[in-house]
Amino acid sequence: MKLPRGAISQLAKRKDSFVRKYLMRLVIFIACFSVSSWALADVIGYADKEVQEIAEPILDGILQGFKDNDYTQYAKNFDDMLKESVPEKRFLAVDQQIEGSMGEFKSREYLGFLNQGQITVILWKGQFEKSENDILIKLVISKRANTFVVTGLWFQ
Repeated sequence: MKLPRGAISQLAKRKDSFVRKYLMRLVIFIACFSVSSWALADVIGYADKEVQEIAEPILDGILQGFKDNDYTQYAKNFDDMLKESVPEKRFLAVDQQIEGSMGEFKSREYLGFLNQGQITVILWKGQFEKSENDILIKLVISKRANTFVVTGLWFQ
């Protein structure tokens, strides 16, 4: 059986058109899924008072966890990725190192916050008993499904 002239090229065009439509739908689906995933995360507030009401108790829990060598308390509000990057064994080693070099945590002063994309970065100036230098405490929190999760923590 002989195909009519141009039939093969028409079939190829239809196939290309189908593949393009399929790929376009796939790209749109992935884009919508990505946007909806980002939509699940949000900043925690837009005013100092609002941010402090959320962040201060979370930082209190983290510092209490340090003081008591209690990983469960320390990592209570961490997201899964942060828990994976700071497992209990690493926490205990860092806790001993900080207490040995800087001593117990003494005090902190709220400095402010930054909203960056879907996260809020909160800053405090902290003091430890054995350190003459101020320490910058940087806590990163995001709101996900009406829950506040810690996605980053630094003592610098």
